[in-house]
Amino acid sequence: MTKKYKLGIIGAGSIVELSHLPILKNLDQIEVCWQFDKNITRSDIISKMFQVPVLREEQLENAIKEIDICLLTIPYGVRRSFIEKIAANGKSLFVEKPFATTIEEHEYYCGLFPSYKLAVGFQRRHYKIVSFVQQLIKGNFFGALKKIHFREGYFVLKGGNRFTSEVNLSGGGVIIESAIHSLDQILLITSAQNVLVNEVKSLHKNLLDYDSVFTSLISTNNGEIPITCEISSLRNLKSGLEMEFENATINCQLTTDTKIKILSNNNEAVFTISDMEKYVGANSISHSFYIFWNEFLTALNEEKDNLTSGTSSILTTGWIEQIYKKMN
Repeated sequence: MTKKYKLGIIGAGSIVELSHLPILKNLDQIEVCWQFDKNITRSDIISKMFQVPVLREEQLENAIKEIDICLLTIPYGVRRSFIEKIAANGKSLFVEKPFATTIEEHEYYCGLFPSYKLAVGFQRRHYKIVSFVQQLIKGNFFGALKKIHFREGYFVLKGGNRFTSEVNLSGGGVIIESAIHSLDQILLITSAQNVLVNEVKSLHKNLLDYDSVFTSLISTNNGEIPITCEISSLRNLKSGLEMEFENATINCQLTTDTKIKILSNNNEAVFTISDMEKYVGANSISHSFYIFWNEFLTALNEEKDNLTSGTSSILTTGWIEQIYKKMN
């Protein structure tokens, strides 16, 4: 008989409204018992939308004892006590990124849980493009991968709230808040064993980065791959991943609806793959959340870690740690 898990949610932001709850309310193995947010107005709105009971702060400690899984989506800087409390009660945890800013912190949190009971929300690992390009590299279809250039940049002009404008709450700027998903995908695509940051040029204020260019060296079983990354919230860049192989160059975006352009070395021959439907993986953002939640439930049912497990993203945190240290 399939186990039914009782779940509580701490945090009632847009990612809960738009991504998590629409999936969770339709998973047979999940019973959403309550949700809590310090912003009571926001919490009440979520309650009306999804018919999930609202929890008040004084009820939280006892409520955690009654559930099996906690979904934690509050800002990075105010999570530690919640993570420790959830672990102390022997519960499972799904926590949104950014999970940690140093390997030491990452490993500390992982040490509080059996590996299969802690999931970190890198849902974009399940996009079709990740497994497709990973297989291209492993199959050596175009020869060895020689170098990578990654760009992610969109001019953003908006009023900031204190969670995104204070580094102690957000953990950093656009790299850790947004581009971390893409960096994590790149490590998976290349089957990276290690990564070393060489140089960082960044426009930042107190480690809240706005525009950065950095070079790194990714170590794999088949050798080292140099990568240059440009990440910005001040420039509109031609975003995407460019991979130069021995016999061709591939351009694509790390999204669910990407087209893959394959160019010969002399740029005379161009082949485009635009239909990704037949390949394995998520074909939409909501689909990636569905796959991720099901994979986490599989980990819990089998008591075995997998790509949802916190231990599987330590290298991503290590890359982030090196980048921000080089900004000092």
